[in-house]
Amino acid sequence: MRAKNAWFFKLVTTYLPILYVVVLALSFLFFMTLSELSNKQTVKSNEAFTQYVTQRLDSLLENIDQITIAEINTNNELQSYMFQKYEGSTPYLLNSTVSNRFSKIKTSFPMIHSIYLYRLSDQSILSLESTHTLDRFPDRDFIRKEIDTPFSSYWTGKRLYKEFETQASTVPVLSLVKKFPMFTNPYGMIVINIDINAFQTLLQDMSKQTVSYVRLFDKQENLLASSYEPGGRDLYKLGSSFSGLEVRSGLKDGYEYGMLSDWYSNWIIAGMVLVLLATIGTIYLSKRYARPIDASVNRISDFFSKQKMDNTSQDLLHFVDSAVDQIIDYANRYQSQSDTNLLYRKKHFFHELLDGDRDVDKVEFAEEMKSFGLRPDGVEFAVVLVEIDRMAGFLHNYTYRDQYLLKFVITNVLDELAAEQELEVWSEWLTAETLGVIFSSGSQLEEVHSEQIRTIGEKLREWAQTNLDFTVTVGIGTTLEQVTGIRKSYQQANEALQHKTSIGNNRVIAYQETIRQTEVELFDLLELIRSITQLYKSGNEDWRKQFEYFFAVLGKGGHTSKEIINLINYMSFTFTKELSDFPVEFVEMWKQTALGPMTEALQTFETAEEIKNIYLAVLIQVEESWRGIRETRNNRHLIYQVRQYIETHFADSNMSLQLLSEQFGMNKSYVSRIFKDEFGENFVDFLAGIRITQAKRMLEETQLPIQDISVQIGYLHYFSFIRAFKKSIGISPSDYRKK
Repeated sequence: MRAKNAWFFKLVTTYLPILYVVVLALSFLFFMTLSELSNKQTVKSNEAFTQYVTQRLDSLLENIDQITIAEINTNNELQSYMFQKYEGSTPYLLNSTVSNRFSKIKTSFPMIHSIYLYRLSDQSILSLESTHTLDRFPDRDFIRKEIDTPFSSYWTGKRLYKEFETQASTVPVLSLVKKFPMFTNPYGMIVINIDINAFQTLLQDMSKQTVSYVRLFDKQENLLASSYEPGGRDLYKLGSSFSGLEVRSGLKDGYEYGMLSDWYSNWIIAGMVLVLLATIGTIYLSKRYARPIDASVNRISDFFSKQKMDNTSQDLLHFVDSAVDQIIDYANRYQSQSDTNLLYRKKHFFHELLDGDRDVDKVEFAEEMKSFGLRPDGVEFAVVLVEIDRMAGFLHNYTYRDQYLLKFVITNVLDELAAEQELEVWSEWLTAETLGVIFSSGSQLEEVHSEQIRTIGEKLREWAQTNLDFTVTVGIGTTLEQVTGIRKSYQQANEALQHKTSIGNNRVIAYQETIRQTEVELFDLLELIRSITQLYKSGNEDWRKQFEYFFAVLGKGGHTSKEIINLINYMSFTFTKELSDFPVEFVEMWKQTALGPMTEALQTFETAEEIKNIYLAVLIQVEESWRGIRETRNNRHLIYQVRQYIETHFADSNMSLQLLSEQFGMNKSYVSRIFKDEFGENFVDFLAGIRITQAKRMLEETQLPIQDISVQIGYLHYFSFIRAFKKSIGISPSDYRKK
């Protein structure tokens, strides 16, 4: 039985082990992938839920904070109470008016447990319920501690509060402290206590319909509220930059990987059934396909037995080898015939010539060209690339059939123009938007042929502009001898097209006309970008002139699209980095107003002019918004006097915060803080920037020794100047002067 079914047993014993190994491997990979996807989805869901909870809490607390700020700035009764101005009113009536006003705020925000006002001048406290003196007020230790803190507005951590000594228990609260007035020496403060139990209710409501639990912690890692007691580890946590609270979340007990666990046994059963079916199928197919082979072998064996010949002799081997050779020869001839698909072979050979993937000598080139019905005796060659402008609009405006017809028309027009110039042309569409063209000539007239090819490109461009609803840009490589020059000419044409971004579309761009910038020019552009960001950051209107100059340089056509994208990316990165020192509201406005349009413009633009207009509009919008914010701030006029004083006396080696505080009669810490808030950088960096700018000018325009320059700009120690200059510019003063 075994001898009669030899091929069947060989097939079964060969393929069944492979089948089982493949099934086991696929099963393992399936469950590993399913587990990983489930884990990632779980973490992603928790992240989204945590971000939602954090935003909700921040929104509630920010509303309370904004209402309080509005009262401080606009409530005349509150100001009269704090400054004890009872013009036309009695103290009792004024106290009642202020108390009623804050009672309405408490009513609007159920989370608020209590509100009280502390007046420093007479040590009195006004709450919503009564008036107190500091020595009899239960929260007096908190007031004495917080009134001496240097901050004017902040949220505390978890603490216990009660308003009357007679109260039996305290209430856990989270407090908002607002000094009055803000940013100056306080006359008192407002304390708004948030009931922590309200957080508990809020968290339970938000997580009721989810599989995630959430816990809330304060700055000191104290647990404030929890929607569920978790059985495992936290999956995600997110801190609030506004209140300092931290939200942590994870999965409730019984939900983690629930779906995978429920369906695990079903998958095992299904897998076993599939393995059984695959085994049966393998045996069936093996028997089916082995039957004719076994029958043929048996017939050969019977034949040799009847002929009384040894079936292992050389005659049999020769017979088998001969039969195999005939089969192989037949297969090769069949494959050769199938490869005669002329259109496919022509397109494939075209790509091989451009990419240089295949070494083609002159004889082979002539044979291939002859088989394609093209001129085989070319001496000079040039490659031209025709690219459809604004491809996204082309794809949107035309159906696939119309796109094919329009491309066919462009190819025919190109053939007619080449025939007018008596040049042989071979064209194929390389991509959806790019037509590759090889021009060839049987004579060596490089300059003449280059002019003819440019004429063809210009006429094709004009024809498309006149007769079609879209335009094309043409990149021309140089005319080179020998077949091997085709690849180089193609690379040149491709590089010429890269300048479309800077020069603009609907043009003919020859490789010889492109101007490549040197590394020094690139370094100068990077320096110009840094200068633009510094001027913009400091509010100097000269940034616009330098911004226009930067894009004017790009528009000269010496930069490829890749280089322009890298430069614009560097500009966006530099703006974001430099402006990160600004106050939070300035940085948030930059992120919301500028980063989105800038990123989108960089992904969709075709020319440098387009991205210039978008960036300029965004920068002006942000600048005007910042100017509106700055103009509302206190002490703006004074801090600009400080800045003017620094710009005038920067060469004074004694220039310091102490000197400024003595000059303008302000605390030096206060000067430092409002200076950074207004201009986005600290005093030390601003002073260093002015000095380094002056040093650069003197290094460029004078021959003074570097040590003398150091003294003239305010650095008494030569090495301090070297260190500051290298930190700011990236190179030493001597290297900068050489450059």
